[in-house]
Amino acid sequence: MKRLIFLCLLFCAVNAFSQKTKTDSTDEAIQITFSDNEFQERELADSSSSSFFLVKVRTETSSTFKKRFNRSIKRQISGEWFIVSGKEKHNLYTSELVEKAFAANSNWKLSPALLQQQNKLADKEYIFLVETTDTTSFRKLITQYALKATIIKSQPLYHLFRIRTNIAFVKEVLLPSEIVNAVDLRSTIAKEETVINDYDNSSNNINLFFAQYPNIAGNGLTASIKENMFDTTDIDFKNRYKETSLGSSTNTSHATTMATLVAGGGNSFFTGKGVAPAATLASSDFITLLPDGNSYSQYNISLQNHSYGVGIENFYGSDAAAYDASMIANPTLLHIFSAGNSGTSADTTAGSPYKNITGFANITGSFKMAKNILTVGSVDSFFAVPALSSKGPAYDGRIKPELVAYGNDGSSGAAAITSGTVLAVQSAYAQTHASVLPKNALTKAIIINSADDINKPGPDYYSGYGNVNTYQAVKDVLSGNYFSGSIADAETKDFTINVPSNAKNLKVTLVWTDPAAQSNAFTAIINDLDLQLQKQSTTWLPWVLNSAADKDSLNQNAKRKRDSLNVVEQITIDNPANGNYTIHVNGYNILSGSSQEFYIAYRWDAADTFYFISPAAKDHFTSAGNSIFRWKNTYANNTTGKLEYSIDKGANWQLINTTVDLDKNYLKWITPDTFTTAIARMTIGSNVYTSDTFNFSKQLFPRVGFKCDDSTLIFWNKAPGVTKYLVYTLGDKYLQPLTTTTDTSIIISNNVSPYLAVTAILQNGYTGVNSYTFNYNNQGAGCYISNFLADITANKTAQLQLSLGTIFNVKNIQFQQLTANGWQTIQTIEPVTSEQNNYEANTLHAGINTFRVVITLNNGTTINSTEAEVYFTASNDYVLLPNPVPQGQNLTILSNNFSTNVVNIYDIAGHKILQQSLNGTRTDINVSYFAKGMYFVVIYSEGIKVFMGKILIQ
Repeated sequence: MKRLIFLCLLFCAVNAFSQKTKTDSTDEAIQITFSDNEFQERELADSSSSSFFLVKVRTETSSTFKKRFNRSIKRQISGEWFIVSGKEKHNLYTSELVEKAFAANSNWKLSPALLQQQNKLADKEYIFLVETTDTTSFRKLITQYALKATIIKSQPLYHLFRIRTNIAFVKEVLLPSEIVNAVDLRSTIAKEETVINDYDNSSNNINLFFAQYPNIAGNGLTASIKENMFDTTDIDFKNRYKETSLGSSTNTSHATTMATLVAGGGNSFFTGKGVAPAATLASSDFITLLPDGNSYSQYNISLQNHSYGVGIENFYGSDAAAYDASMIANPTLLHIFSAGNSGTSADTTAGSPYKNITGFANITGSFKMAKNILTVGSVDSFFAVPALSSKGPAYDGRIKPELVAYGNDGSSGAAAITSGTVLAVQSAYAQTHASVLPKNALTKAIIINSADDINKPGPDYYSGYGNVNTYQAVKDVLSGNYFSGSIADAETKDFTINVPSNAKNLKVTLVWTDPAAQSNAFTAIINDLDLQLQKQSTTWLPWVLNSAADKDSLNQNAKRKRDSLNVVEQITIDNPANGNYTIHVNGYNILSGSSQEFYIAYRWDAADTFYFISPAAKDHFTSAGNSIFRWKNTYANNTTGKLEYSIDKGANWQLINTTVDLDKNYLKWITPDTFTTAIARMTIGSNVYTSDTFNFSKQLFPRVGFKCDDSTLIFWNKAPGVTKYLVYTLGDKYLQPLTTTTDTSIIISNNVSPYLAVTAILQNGYTGVNSYTFNYNNQGAGCYISNFLADITANKTAQLQLSLGTIFNVKNIQFQQLTANGWQTIQTIEPVTSEQNNYEANTLHAGINTFRVVITLNNGTTINSTEAEVYFTASNDYVLLPNPVPQGQNLTILSNNFSTNVVNIYDIAGHKILQQSLNGTRTDINVSYFAKGMYFVVIYSEGIKVFMGKILIQ
């Protein structure tokens, strides 16, 4: 009876489709796109030959249908429409869940982007991304059609191939093939997102992390930067670059900046220090926008940064599935992607529910739709999300970006900072777990749970779950505030936490690494877990956003309800009552016969507490510059404090502000113009909170005075109030102290590293900010002499210009001219009071005049400059020299006539031996092959003879 009813329903459905009646526009569009047109004219019995069915179920039974037919569903088209394997024909006939069914064509294998473009593609070759069920058979298929298609690259681990062919081959050969699961057009080239041009490591509490956990630096870990190659010779990566077979041949400053933010060593300047300065760095070319297969385990890579995009793509492509699978195959690996810089744009993907909604759903790349990765947007120094930072939701309504971080010029740097934070968390965990790394789901749970909520209360499509807090993430992983477990379908696992009476901001986050969904899946989630928090009879559900496709809904605040979309679920309670809380994890819908591993991170703050984020220990506030105080505060709203600073260890305090708004969490301030150590304090009621010691200082600008064969002099301007300086040199990987001096100059031996930096030593051994690190070999300084020049003047004199690197130990300067009797001193300067010394010589003679400088030091040592020449024709337009010309040498002709000149040379019998153009004020003529004897030289200017002379070759 059920079969008969189904056949009647199926016949009615087909008839309704053919007549285009009793169906809404969405159903009609789906049927036109995905049903087999020929099926309308066939007998129903012929449906047995169909490989796939297009099936519609009732909305209220969709969840049940997905659970019952999970392993046979090839793609979910909408909330009610599915593509199902033809092997389920009998079960579909007998299912009371099915409302309509049609034989399906192969369009379901096309990505939304290619489905939209297929009829617009020119008759030429493109690069397509093909997902297969059998890589060996696919290679054979392409070999069979070798003249029509070529494999460009393969990723057997993910059953993916990039092939070059045309759309006709895709439609005629690939789509009908049973071994092809999905096809996407991959002609878009990845582009680096915006480079970060400024620096603020307090926005993500990185400075506090440096101060509190100096020994957690990414030791033993390797991070991959997937884009172009970074500058591996940069001193911030010295001896920490791991060469692989994956790197690009193109080197860019963007890649170098990303690598620096992740793991720079801080050798060049303090802004060159990344979050994990001890980690090793590798590179992977982003010409292929897919994971790197087995290379992660081969090179021990636990983190890969992706700061690039390809334009807005709102669908779960084969690349997204591959990145999800990559993190399952590599349980400790985490992929970090920038959200993009298209935040003011709108999605244009055909079929996307968010199409044309400006300002939302503009994440730049289908691979960023993966669910196990972290996608990161940007915030500025004051925690506002820039308009250009790409916003969520993901194509299926999931929360994207999951996090934000500092990136005043774009999300590239935000992703890199988050990548560095991942390394910090992994490093902290490894130190307490015998070098074992945390699972990627635990790392995600820690970083998300420790993030600071910004923008709107709870998660939102601008900032995700909040702003990355590196210090808090490391503190939380070291505290052990997390649980783990594994759960099957319909199972519940419980965990208990005891919350003290002074707790505030309780936060619990559940994360799991979900199996990869099928390409072009309607929703990406496979195993649906549910989080609940219970205290006695009160139960809290996770924060869930309204993903309905309109701006008003997307802008709504999160509400507590069951989450059926995200693999991250979070519950927060601002002012929790003390006592035991039970965390429930329910296996709502998990693949039959399997279990899902999960992790829970939890934390809370103590009420009525305060601590400084900036300044942290040894932080630098630029003297007479803009600085920012930051703090963590859990006092009641509208509480104010009094902020002061002291430069004498607290003996005296100077007022900054009497009514600081603590809710704002920061205060901008102009630092005093001095070099000194300082402390700050915030007074809140009767409570006083004092910062660690920091400093007011400016960078010094050392210069090279001289670079001689055995030693080099560097010097710098005196810093006010400073009596001692520290000179650094570059060691095996990092800067290390070389020597101290009470002077503002120092002579160093050339057998040390040529990379140097200088800093002021302040009170109690504290140091100020370093200078830029420079290579003294590249400063253009000679041994005392930077340069020596000689030029002829309009007064027919020679202007001699000497530039010294320093006047340190210089006794006198002698300007000398070469004469027939040797070098003659024409001017002496003593004492030498300036680095710039000039002299105008009126001793010129017709021909080449040669000058030099001799420097005499206090110890009697002399240093000669290079020689400088001046060509002088006196009253003549032309000068021939030398004359006589030694046989085998050249003849030089000097000229003050800038017209087009030609010289002819004749022998004594009147035969023309040579004709040549004259170039500029000096021309050298090759007469080395002339025989000894007399020759005549005639010069013509524009055909008119202007000079005649003779030379003797001897």
